[in-house]
Amino acid sequence: MTCGAAREAELWRVLAKVRGLRVRRKLHALADARRQERRAAAVVQAEVAALARHGEERARVLVFCRHEQRAGGRWYATLRAHDAMTPVLRQRLNDALQAHELARQQAGEALRAWQIEGARHDDAKARGRAALARVASEGREHD
Repeated sequence: MTCGAAREAELWRVLAKVRGLRVRRKLHALADARRQERRAAAVVQAEVAALARHGEERARVLVFCRHEQRAGGRWYATLRAHDAMTPVLRQRLNDALQAHELARQQAGEALRAWQIEGARHDDAKARGRAALARVASEGREHD
């Protein structure tokens, strides 16, 4: 029986080693997913800032439209051209928000995968220790 217990202990040792490698791989994937989420959040912030700047610029153009009587027509044309960019900026913000949500979900999935693999690794280590203890106790019984 000692031979079978020793083989089982070796199996769990190898399995724990493989699962340890998987844990490291999942941890790297988690780090990558979190980096992607941070990048996506930065893009959202940049798009929000661009939309805010656009609004501020619109307010400045409106001031010129009201106060420049002779060149008011040109300022209104500038205002219309400026306003034509609003839907584009809003769409870019919407796209950035969707990309951020996707990145957030992927980071959550990567975290769960890492936690599951960590639990499997811990289980393999515990079973390996138990198998080694059985080998040791069987060795003492035969002495």
